[in-house]
Amino acid sequence: MTFRARLTLALVVIAVVPVAILGHGLQREMRARLDAEAARRVDAARLALNVRLSATRVSAHARLQALAAELVGANQFRIAVTGERSGERRWLLDWAPAAMTLAGFDVLQVQDSAGRVLSSGQFRNDFDRVAPALPRAIDASPYGMAVFNARTPSGSTRALVAMAAFRVRGERFTLVGGGGFDSAQVARLSPDATVAALLTTGGAQDPDGAVTVSTLPYVDEGTGDGAFPVRLVLLPDYGPILAGKASVARWLLIAIVAATLLGRVVSSPIGELADRTARLDLDKLDQKFATGRSDELGVLERTLDALSGRLRTSVGRLREAERAAATGDLARQVNHDIKNGLAPIRNVLRHLGQTAEKDPAALPGIYAERRETLESGVAYLDDLARTYARLSPAVARGTADPRAIVLQLAQGLSGVTVEVRVPDTLPGVRADPVALHRILDNLVSNAVDALEGKPGTVTISAEPVGTGPEHRVRFTVADTGRGMTRQELKLAFNDFHTTKPVGTGLGLSVVRRLLTDVGGSVKADTAPGAGSTFTVEIPAVSAQ
Repeated sequence: MTFRARLTLALVVIAVVPVAILGHGLQREMRARLDAEAARRVDAARLALNVRLSATRVSAHARLQALAAELVGANQFRIAVTGERSGERRWLLDWAPAAMTLAGFDVLQVQDSAGRVLSSGQFRNDFDRVAPALPRAIDASPYGMAVFNARTPSGSTRALVAMAAFRVRGERFTLVGGGGFDSAQVARLSPDATVAALLTTGGAQDPDGAVTVSTLPYVDEGTGDGAFPVRLVLLPDYGPILAGKASVARWLLIAIVAATLLGRVVSSPIGELADRTARLDLDKLDQKFATGRSDELGVLERTLDALSGRLRTSVGRLREAERAAATGDLARQVNHDIKNGLAPIRNVLRHLGQTAEKDPAALPGIYAERRETLESGVAYLDDLARTYARLSPAVARGTADPRAIVLQLAQGLSGVTVEVRVPDTLPGVRADPVALHRILDNLVSNAVDALEGKPGTVTISAEPVGTGPEHRVRFTVADTGRGMTRQELKLAFNDFHTTKPVGTGLGLSVVRRLLTDVGGSVKADTAPGAGSTFTVEIPAVSAQ
């Protein structure tokens, strides 16, 4: 091999090797980061999906219990199930379709202890059919839910259903009901557009890369073969990841080709210079060049090793910081919601303690008067505990009674003057009762805090506004406290922004997020020294 050929080869190697090493390291790091990001998105989507399933079960079960209480107190139902009068049997057949619409369900059935259908909301003529598989499947499900493919007059409908049991004259009856669960509704369980949620049934093969989140029983009225499992799976979109990997590989190849060409261009004049100095000791020149090349490659390798170590350390610290921040954020929100739920209970206990000191004989009357506030506070905390069972709160659509929730919040306040302005009747709103309670509770708590322990008034009002598709319920929470500056109002709805010494800064950000979930809106009117007024509007149940 001639000196010029060796020189060209050496320069090409010196130009290409560092580029190849650096490119390989970058490609490995990019692949690891993209794979980790995909796994993180799947984990986040899995957590959110489980939380939403839990919230859906809590909401459906609460509505079913309310319907069961209605049947327990209805004389027509008692007469209908005993068969004493045929007219009451017609009342029972008509009950489920009307109750299904009122509760916002797509499927509703009443069954006796033998599994006989007494009334069906989605298919009125389904009465007297014996179908015990569905209640048994829900009882056996660890989630307390099942996927139900129910018959309808025009075909079938698939729903995610829960169950509530009740007794009349010693006999056990069950109510099974829930909302639609077609492919589009399953997809909406995932909060990340890059991670798809799918439902696979029976022995169907899961797509490559899919992650199973939960397994639910599936009952199909069309087959009548009992229950079999279906799986909720998450499938990340690997398209951007594959495109990123291909892009890195393409640019690495371009860099190597460019370095090769550059080495050849640089070697040409050096080779000509070598030909003109033929008297030069070529052996010594080769030895020196090889030595210099080895030293330079050694320096490059050590530099790249040091750079790779620093990158791994930085990535590890960044991942640890992300996990710590996510855990802290969730802990602050749990702490904030629990403090709001404990406030009315604490006020009642303080009132009872003061009464015990001043007038012990009045304690039974005061307890009877404040008992409903205590029980509603405990129920609210219980619902929060169920919602947080999957580590993160979520909101489910449902129907809430705004008048009852406003009166309940007002009864839990003490130490301030409270004015309540609500009409005798108000339409229900399209929001889960726990979500509506949290929205108003956060606003009322902020109003009380704005008084800063000084005499003042908190006003809570609700009224229907609009008609047709714009039919909404408007809630107003006003205080006579210190008010806010324009800059404070601008930051008020940001996460973790607070002006209180021990505040979490989550109250108004939770209000904003919950209203977004239920299609509502909020606006604030405030000025320093003039108090604050927060106005919330949420769609009414009659809105189309």
